Amino acid sequence: MSENKSSKQWILPLLIIPLLLLLFTAYLVLNYANGRPIFSLPFASEEVTDSKVTSSKNSEIEQRLKLANAEVKKLRAKTTDQAELIQAKEQEVVRLIAERDRLKNTPATPATTGTDKSASKKTADVTDVYAEMTPKDAANIFNELSPTEVVSIIKEIDAEQQAAIIAKMDPKKAAALTQLLAVQ
Repeated sequence: MSENKSSKQWILPLLIIPLLLLLFTAYLVLNYANGRPIFSLPFASEEVTDSKVTSSKNSEIEQRLKLANAEVKKLRAKTTDQAELIQAKEQEVVRLIAERDRLKNTPATPATTGTDKSASKKTADVTDVYAEMTPKDAANIFNELSPTEVVSIIKEIDAEQQAAIIAKMDPKKAAALTQLLAVQ
């Protein structure tokens, strides 16, 4: 029996020691394999450095937030200025449209001064020159002039000669000239 007892005494330490080593190894692997311990030790300095990093990150974030807020204020002020400028331009457009309408509604008063008579005589002389030209030659010259200049000359020429000249003109210039003649 004593042999039986002594074999039982050896079995217990042979099973318990490897079991304890296995548990300790498992604890170490689970604790430090993730990079963060399951049970932290009170003398670890990681918490101190983490709080310093966190406070520096917070101050950096606060600084960026202040810069962003300042930029937002600048953009709001710029938007307000642009809205005021747009409103002023709209008022100016309304004023100009009213001025245009007023000028359209006021009748043109022909003055009977001596200078007007001489100007109309000069226009009549120029009109006679173009009336004597061939339609092709007159059209070539009229293509080089602006339609507003041509209107005062061509309106004095007879309709048949006008048609011949306009037919020989550049189509775009002829269209603009026709529009001006229709208005007058």
